[in-house]
Amino acid sequence: MKKLLAALALLVPCAVVWLPPSSASAVPKLDIKVAVGMGSTTIVPRFPNQNLYGQQGDDPLNPGEYVGTVGGRNPSNYFNWGMQLGARVTFDNKVFTELAAGFSRFYFTYGPQIRTFALWQGDDPDIVNGLFGQKVRMNQMEIPLTAGYRPYANPYFKIFVYGGLVNTFNIRGFVELDGRRKGLRFRPKDIPGYPVAPYLAGARIGVQFDLGPVNLDVNYTVGMNSLTATDFRTNTHVFKFFLGWLF
Repeated sequence: MKKLLAALALLVPCAVVWLPPSSASAVPKLDIKVAVGMGSTTIVPRFPNQNLYGQQGDDPLNPGEYVGTVGGRNPSNYFNWGMQLGARVTFDNKVFTELAAGFSRFYFTYGPQIRTFALWQGDDPDIVNGLFGQKVRMNQMEIPLTAGYRPYANPYFKIFVYGGLVNTFNIRGFVELDGRRKGLRFRPKDIPGYPVAPYLAGARIGVQFDLGPVNLDVNYTVGMNSLTATDFRTNTHVFKFFLGWLF
């Protein structure tokens, strides 16, 4: 018995010394990413149908001559750009998670349908007509929470596919007036006829490519709630391409 214990006492430290250490890939890998990007934002307001009439006559029951109807789905595409800082953790089974935070901006035009509904809702005509045709810029803060799988990797090239939730907070908007880029500042809900919701949730899918320390990220996000705080719904479809650097 004493000889057996002595043999075990000698075997254990030898096994510790001679057994190969666990693979480094078993340790989660952390990548810090700084990225800038651009893309397109498609806004699809579902305006309710509204009949338009000409100048009203003396008879209050006669609204004037019918001139047309506005409303329905009217998609418009606008440019967006942004920057973000993120952390990606990849595990031994090739599953990864990523958390990021960043700044984003998209643009839209204060067009005829927005003006029509602003006047229909009783907003100040002078303000509404002054905004007509102007470009509106909306600043946002984005916090994407995503997870995915790495289907392929070699020492120089990796592919990641992922999906998740994007939390977008609309912070501040600006309207270009009289040649001034920040001629009018407004909170998201303050724009006449088209109040923008402070928070937008989005479902995102995407793919990333690592070329050494360079990261390419292409993704698509569909809005899960309305962009506007109105009775009608405004859908959003956002495409973005990010170019990043991994640390």
